[in-house]
Amino acid sequence: MGFYLTSRQVPQLKSYPFTERALILTMAQQAMPVPRRMICNLAKLVPICIIFFAIVDLPGWWKALGLLAAGIGYPLFTQPITLNMSLPYMDKAVRQFEAQRADHSDEEDEDD
Repeated sequence: MGFYLTSRQVPQLKSYPFTERALILTMAQQAMPVPRRMICNLAKLVPICIIFFAIVDLPGWWKALGLLAAGIGYPLFTQPITLNMSLPYMDKAVRQFEAQRADHSDEEDEDD
């Protein structure tokens, strides 16, 4: 099992476009048990709090620049944590997504 920085690198998600990868990742996150989800959220929260406390000490306009950098860097930092914590539930999420896709296409066929 490797460490993935983007959903594009995950073998189970390579064949899907970005929007579908995001949906599958959301399904995998929802499949995580509560304790694991809490650990995932804490793993993202603690470093971000440390960064914001460091930004508070910056003088003048450097504070605004630091906040801008933290805001831009937030998803770049948190996405790999969420992605890698969700990996054990990815296969289940892909199966669930494919089942929903099949149900949706069946409904469209019935409407025609």
